[in-house]
Amino acid sequence: MKSGNTKVFPGSASAPVLPVGPTVLPVVLLVLLLGACVSSGPDQFGAPLDRKELVVQRVEQYLQQGEVGPAIDRLTYGLRRELLDRAWAGEALLGIMEEWHRDYHQALEGREYGRALQLHWNLGVLREDPLGIELEIPPELLEPPDLSRDDLLLRWAELEIEREEPVLALYLLLRRSTLADLDPERALRFLEIARTFNNDEAAGRILEDLEGSSWGDESMPLLAVPSRTPPQMLEGTVTVWVNRGMRISQGVGVPDRGIGSGFFIDPRGYLLTNYHVIYSEVDPTYNGFSRLYVKLAGRPNERIPARVVGYDRVFDLALLKVEVDAPYVFSLSDTRRLTPGERVLALGSPGGLDSTITAGIVSAEGRRFFQMGEAVQIDAPVNPGNSGGPLILPDGQVAGIVFAGIPQFEGVNFAIPSYWVRHFFPRLFQGGEVVHPWLGFAVHAGREGLRVVYVAPGSPAHRAGVREGDLLRSIQGRPVRTLSAAQDVILERRPGDILDTRWSAGSQREEISRVIALDSRPFSPIEEALKRQPIEALFPVLFGMKVEELSSPPWGPDFVITEVFPGTSADESSLSPNDPFSLRNWRVDTDLRAAFIQIVIRKRKAGFLEGGLQLGSFLETDSFL
Repeated sequence: MKSGNTKVFPGSASAPVLPVGPTVLPVVLLVLLLGACVSSGPDQFGAPLDRKELVVQRVEQYLQQGEVGPAIDRLTYGLRRELLDRAWAGEALLGIMEEWHRDYHQALEGREYGRALQLHWNLGVLREDPLGIELEIPPELLEPPDLSRDDLLLRWAELEIEREEPVLALYLLLRRSTLADLDPERALRFLEIARTFNNDEAAGRILEDLEGSSWGDESMPLLAVPSRTPPQMLEGTVTVWVNRGMRISQGVGVPDRGIGSGFFIDPRGYLLTNYHVIYSEVDPTYNGFSRLYVKLAGRPNERIPARVVGYDRVFDLALLKVEVDAPYVFSLSDTRRLTPGERVLALGSPGGLDSTITAGIVSAEGRRFFQMGEAVQIDAPVNPGNSGGPLILPDGQVAGIVFAGIPQFEGVNFAIPSYWVRHFFPRLFQGGEVVHPWLGFAVHAGREGLRVVYVAPGSPAHRAGVREGDLLRSIQGRPVRTLSAAQDVILERRPGDILDTRWSAGSQREEISRVIALDSRPFSPIEEALKRQPIEALFPVLFGMKVEELSSPPWGPDFVITEVFPGTSADESSLSPNDPFSLRNWRVDTDLRAAFIQIVIRKRKAGFLEGGLQLGSFLETDSFL
């Protein structure tokens, strides 16, 4: 049967085929010629690789490229999935340990103590054989290094003193597990530094650990705790002033100024403030005019040029440098956690009024405002201009950095506790943006613990085989049942460090070990993920619900909800499992730093009546580890 130039074959009466005519014959001949050129011999690419060979190939590729962390992640994955021969994996790990052992001694010779500490840590983790493959470690690798972690920290601290970085030296000294092994000469030198920089916490620890030591008469002034008055401390505060030129408001040009507070933490002119006060100095997306100055306390008419040394967008902090000698130096409290009811003072420049003190108490701790760590809530009056000022205890130690308040509510203000800043404080001096470590997955904290709800593609967790639904039980032997507990452990480390993590799957009590190498955390994991995945893959993180795509007609629903996590926006919007919905629109607002979806849903709790709903979530969610 013919119909024009269309042929219909039996059994496919409605299926059109290519029209046969003069213009088609050359195409047919070309296809036949190409087919004749294909060899009928064996496959030139060889037999396809199985999963085991693929894992081995990937590990070897990582090692050849010098990417040891990803190689360890894939080794963990292969062993847990029983895709790798344990003897082969053991040889690979021993090769890594031998390379680290050589690098460790090279770092010591070059006085690269930060690198030496990292290698010291990583070798210690692998010596414990956390993957249980019964490593036959040679004696030279089995024995701990001659220098302990405390020895390395002391050497590093003394090196910073040589480099005239006494603040960093004191910080490194306090990382040691004990100071009791210091000889009197060293102890006296560090005690003098602690007193010079008003670090009563460091001085107290030195004196406590060396209790019973004999001190000469010349050192007696260092033993007494100095008294400080609020007027003295105000001399160490500044007004941070950012000139951003002019902006148009209702058709009229008006000055665009940013005002905040800051405080000296080093006598050479280093001071801390908030990142959001000085963002225009370092934000590559800002294209306008920006000039940074500070005004010293009691000198409101004198502007001193300043520059940004380092900054941290996650914790909203920036380190500035001005070419003046600090009249007073504050010291961050290193280990002190604030408790509700404690008296605190907020120093700063509200509205540009310098040398202002307000008093109050700690109202609450553990507020989740940042992607990592926690904030403390205070009732001390805070106004625009206070951002970046110190929150101090009655003894003068800095307990936090003021960063925000809620204008609609009186006495509801917030500060960044110094306890969290201690994790990355030295990296601010290295310049540029502080990069934090991460494992690469998001969790929901519930009664069962930290449950994985999302794994970022290409992350360490993804390479190591972490799956949605896994429960994180511990990191380096420390139980973690809350986000802050897990983030506290991770922030102590650096990208490139390896961690022994313990997991269970669902209701199973048996725990498994995964050795995962930390990588550099992107500032906004959500935005990075949206470059690779559709937004519905991120619904568990953004809105607290898991969904499945439906195979339905174009006019039917796109998805059905399979699970809703308690306390999330989906839960508060009365969504529930088995609710079908259609995704009508979604957008990311980079100005508001938020993501929004618009859906048409049939809620089971509403009798499956159809209705519209908009859900929103901040991009900087706090659920990633």
